[in-house]
Amino acid sequence: MLKSTRNARNTVSLFILMSMLCSITCLPSFTQNEEKKEPPAAVIVKGKRLFAVFTSHESLNPKQRVENASNILRQLASDPNFDVASIKTAESADGTSILAGDKLVVTVTNADAKAAGDRSSSQLARDYAAKIRLALAERIQETSSQSIAQGLAMSAGLTVLLVLCFAVIARSGSYLCQRVRNWEGVRLKGIRIQKAELLGPKSMTELVLSGIKLFQFILFVLLILCYSFQILLQFPTTQGTAKAIVANALVPLSDIGEEVLAYSPSLLVLLFIFVASYALVSFSAFFFSAVSDRSITLADFDPDWGEPTYKIVRFLIIALGMMIALPYVPGWESPAFKQIGLILGILISLGSTGAVSHVIAGTVLTYTNAFKIGERVRIGDVTGDVVEKTLFVTRLSTPKNEIVSIPNNNVLSAHITNYSHQGKRGNLILYTSVTIGYDVPSKQVDELLRSAAEECSYVLKEPAPFVLQTALNDFHVSYELNAFTNDAQRIPKTYSEIHEKIRDKFDAANVEIMSPHYTSLRDGNRITIPLDYLPKDYSPEGFKVEVKKV
Repeated sequence: MLKSTRNARNTVSLFILMSMLCSITCLPSFTQNEEKKEPPAAVIVKGKRLFAVFTSHESLNPKQRVENASNILRQLASDPNFDVASIKTAESADGTSILAGDKLVVTVTNADAKAAGDRSSSQLARDYAAKIRLALAERIQETSSQSIAQGLAMSAGLTVLLVLCFAVIARSGSYLCQRVRNWEGVRLKGIRIQKAELLGPKSMTELVLSGIKLFQFILFVLLILCYSFQILLQFPTTQGTAKAIVANALVPLSDIGEEVLAYSPSLLVLLFIFVASYALVSFSAFFFSAVSDRSITLADFDPDWGEPTYKIVRFLIIALGMMIALPYVPGWESPAFKQIGLILGILISLGSTGAVSHVIAGTVLTYTNAFKIGERVRIGDVTGDVVEKTLFVTRLSTPKNEIVSIPNNNVLSAHITNYSHQGKRGNLILYTSVTIGYDVPSKQVDELLRSAAEECSYVLKEPAPFVLQTALNDFHVSYELNAFTNDAQRIPKTYSEIHEKIRDKFDAANVEIMSPHYTSLRDGNRITIPLDYLPKDYSPEGFKVEVKKV
């Protein structure tokens, strides 16, 4: 029996515990249902709260009740013959109704009055009705012909004011532009560094005039925007449009402004880097251009180095600017950006090995002054005038008008002969050799060669040509004629003229330019001198045969 009593107690205790758990579990849901209320809704007119409802009525929630009331009020406001005095209140079973004639606007229930405060539904309805009368009266007055006439009059006044402002701005701008033009060369003298002109008076004048015109344009745009906004505000039907335009324009602008403000420190740094880099590149272009034009002179700096030095400095400035600016670019820390940069770096490294060597060779050639644009040079087996020097190739124009492009790496490893370097100073020597037999006096040969050189068009008289005996061969003597010239581009033509004059001189002096081998085997043939230079009674000599007695 004791055991049965204990089992009964345990069963009762378990039942009580389960009941408590169920009550605790269900309590929040019951409480939540009791405390759940409909959110209030209000009728808004011109941004002002006209009246509000707090509870549901006749299966309509507060939001639906407000929508119905708003539609009715909108219809009443659109009727110019509506009498606002017809807005009255009437008691009903659920509270107090607000009527517009025989049309129900809204019913203020007792629950609404209780939620609004310790007031009766009739008192609250009378307050709502007064506000409705006032709002409808204002709306009807705004849409009246008198209101529209006032809006038109105000619009006309604003139009006249806009035209006057335009005229004043245009006239002021013309006056300022004329004054600035008069200041050209007087107050606006430009900016100069030594003999180089960084910004001339005319350029500075145009810059100031452009600033004035830009300021005029901004003022015109602002005036038109303000005028359009004010015109829309003058008419009730467009006031909402004007406010909506302003609101729709301000919301995106505010969002953009917040983002810009958040990014403004990095943006300012990027802007500063861009402006500084642009300024440095522009100043470098001006400075090295002036150096190339010899407007600015630097000690031990060849003016021809100006353009290539500018290209190198520009590359370094841009590269340095990008290195500093990249950490401030949005997305710099993203893995995708880093992977793309890594891939591009690998591709550039693998593909630019030969290009880098050519660039380095071109830089070395530039600063060693091996040759300049327009000079006659021989690079390896190619002879021509230098027409272009880049960081990768050097281009020559041969005497046959052939353009030959030679990679700078090959140029640097080849022998370079510069004819124009000494030619500009008149120290370039052209030389050619002839072989004359021992039977001709050397003084006669010397005189003939020098006189032939002196008659050439592009051979200098001073220093005078000279002749060297370069070899005493077995059957003839080698004579070398040396003549000075200052025109390296005419070397082929000058050589042709020298050879022509040599032949003419030797033919006129009855001296053959040939080897004694041929003379000893003449066998009665005519000599090689042209007939114009031979006597009329000339006849070839035969073999001379002598008989000696033994």
